[in-house]
Amino acid sequence: MSRINFIPAYVLHRRDYQNSSLLVELFTPNEGRLPAIAKGAKSGRSNKAILLQPFLPLRVSLSGRGEIKSLVEVEQDGQPFKLSGDRIYCGFYLNELIVRLIERGDPFPSLFVHYCQNLAQLASAEPVGQILRQFELQLLTELGYGLLLDHTADSGELIREELLYDYHIEEGPVLSSPGSSGMKIHGSTLIGLHNGDSLAKQSAKEAKQLMRFVLSHYLGDKPLKSRELFTGPSGG
Repeated sequence: MSRINFIPAYVLHRRDYQNSSLLVELFTPNEGRLPAIAKGAKSGRSNKAILLQPFLPLRVSLSGRGEIKSLVEVEQDGQPFKLSGDRIYCGFYLNELIVRLIERGDPFPSLFVHYCQNLAQLASAEPVGQILRQFELQLLTELGYGLLLDHTADSGELIREELLYDYHIEEGPVLSSPGSSGMKIHGSTLIGLHNGDSLAKQSAKEAKQLMRFVLSHYLGDKPLKSRELFTGPSGG
């Protein structure tokens, strides 16, 4: 890539770079996740620092052949998603999952669409837990780690609401038995996750535990910083 012009993008993370510049991590539909240097962004002559904020739809122009691009132009491409309270931390949680799990340069156009939709949902009154679970499931599916939720991994039998299962990473659920391994989870929770239903309190707690159990396998030992900010009952 020598130059690409005015592609959709969101800022996932940013930090100071040298005296007057910013190093930003961008999420785009067709270029995937990529780093870019916004030269002079913090100088009084530039409005880039104001625009390069999380949860603000952007159009960016980039140049350069190396991994780190130069951000040539940036403009606002819609109204910012106004997240408040715990929902801000939920937005940072989505951003951190993308940074930690998606390789730079890999395109994920459908995940980009889901990300936009999930930000809009976070800016509304929709239940936080359901929004996060939807994004986590979609992210894992996009990465090729989609969860088996509607039938058992061993016999292929349909999940039944009233039964208890053991969930095994990279395999799926099997009927629970005394002394068995895996994470215990009720069939009603698995079915609710599969259907994208609004979950009752106990099922929402189980769903959160399942996703944390699975994601920790792929994230490794380094904890998510956003989880330290938000530890609510339905959050990440």
